[in-house]
Amino acid sequence: MTTDAGLPSVRESLHLALLAEPEGSSLVDELTEAAADHYHLNYSKHPVPVLIREVRAARTLLARLLSPGTEGTELHSQVGRLSGRLGNLRAVP
Repeated sequence: MTTDAGLPSVRESLHLALLAEPEGSSLVDELTEAAADHYHLNYSKHPVPVLIREVRAARTLLARLLSPGTEGTELHSQVGRLSGRLGNLRAVP
């Protein structure tokens, strides 16, 4: 396993993008996809509790952009991927 030191940078990048574009943007969409990919590709390299905390924090940052009219958008899809990752992580013994 690797250290969890790099994980906060994923969440911090999302946070900075949301500060610049509080209503969302293509940059936020791209960073959200990159975050979901990162968590997917590197989940086995980090302690499960740390990864759960980081994925949950990223999802929480993004969830405020979702509204009933956003179903089917790229952001909605990526937040769904983060939710799925949380479900998979919680299933890990």
